[in-house]
Amino acid sequence: MSFESVLLILADSSRPDVMRDLAAAGEMPTFKRHFIDVGGFRPATTVFPSLSGPAHLPVLTGLHPGRANLPGIRWAQRPRRDGANFIGRTRSYMAPFRVRRLERDIPRHVPSLFQHIDGLAEVNTWFVRGCKLRSKRNRLARVPAFFRSLATRDWRRVDDPVEGSVHAALDGGARSISAVFPAIDELGHRFGPLAEESFDAYRQFDRRLGRIIDHLVRRGTWETTLVAVWSDHGQSATHTHIDLERVVASIYERTLAYPLLYRHILDADAAVMVSGNAMANLYVAGANGWSQFPDFDDDRSRAAALVERLLAEEGIDHVIYRRGPEIILRAARGTMAIAATGEITIEGEHPLGDAPERRYPDHAAQLRQFFLSARAGDLVVCAAAGYDLRARFEYQPHRGSHGALLDEHMNVYAAVNAPWAEGSPLHTVDLFPTILAALGRPVPPNSDGVAGRILANEK
Repeated sequence: MSFESVLLILADSSRPDVMRDLAAAGEMPTFKRHFIDVGGFRPATTVFPSLSGPAHLPVLTGLHPGRANLPGIRWAQRPRRDGANFIGRTRSYMAPFRVRRLERDIPRHVPSLFQHIDGLAEVNTWFVRGCKLRSKRNRLARVPAFFRSLATRDWRRVDDPVEGSVHAALDGGARSISAVFPAIDELGHRFGPLAEESFDAYRQFDRRLGRIIDHLVRRGTWETTLVAVWSDHGQSATHTHIDLERVVASIYERTLAYPLLYRHILDADAAVMVSGNAMANLYVAGANGWSQFPDFDDDRSRAAALVERLLAEEGIDHVIYRRGPEIILRAARGTMAIAATGEITIEGEHPLGDAPERRYPDHAAQLRQFFLSARAGDLVVCAAAGYDLRARFEYQPHRGSHGALLDEHMNVYAAVNAPWAEGSPLHTVDLFPTILAALGRPVPPNSDGVAGRILANEK
């Protein structure tokens, strides 16, 4: 017996340690029974930036976000001439019409799972290139659900319309579905990823998952459906907010930042684009304006002064920029240079501290792929654990953050309702070819991932 269809479920921001601990405590019985107990739960590494949107793309496209030219949920394009006109040159996907904007912003050559799986329906999915109009299931329901949660500050029910749309899609004859459940992420941001309110979101998700599986059993399709539950990123608890805009404005007075884009939209000499609250793309003019790139290693430049000012700020973990073909990662304690070949050289102490591969998974490879994006910031800033980069203008309090290279943000999981075969360490980008292979579909040759093997016959 092989798989004939797929139900792809993203539990946004869910952490593997919390999933495992709650399951072991008997508080997520559905997940334990159908995924952990059958050998279908595996730790995985996500991508940088570890953000909703960019971190969805590996599973939906088989590509890292750098290759898809998506460096954050907020980014900008440098002005092309000396004039500092940013009109139409900024983007935020934390706004209406993000699905349409992503469709326009991601290059046309980037594939989508919807183009490889016939009739794949989408529920709350961000990137849906190739999805037929009749397969877009909750376009009308999710906007009122968001604003209801925003008005009431109750994010517990934000998953209600998602579950309802999954059931409606199954009743309507959909064989394969991609769905995104955002409540764990929203509750984590508001209360913290290890707060009781967040744990309750995991328990509710498990109950929803049980009802969906029961639906598959009633339809008689459970045995032939690959159910894959995954996470796009984790979260770390946040206790201190850094006003990155003000830090940058202490060096570059005319700094552009969300949401008050009318300030300096025509005369900015710097732009701050914070994503997930723990990473930011910064764009700064060169010595002679936007026609030049900044030189962060010239001690006489404002660009170098900005780097030193950022590294002096408690709570900023490191800053990253390009120097010719090299990628430079700097922290207060030392500097790392990553060559195009992948070779690493260290000046001073290791900027990522002790056990860098454990604390910052795949950092060198992740940064090389990130800077393939032409939209990547001139300077990228990452917050340390416990801090974020946005002190103002959030629609709810932020006690949980993500987006950086930290292990709490990068360590995720992939769970399927059948045993995994033994294999190399798993990355989320491997799910795209793995799903296609499990369904007997051809895998595009340009995929960044490697197909794992799921033992369908032992399900």
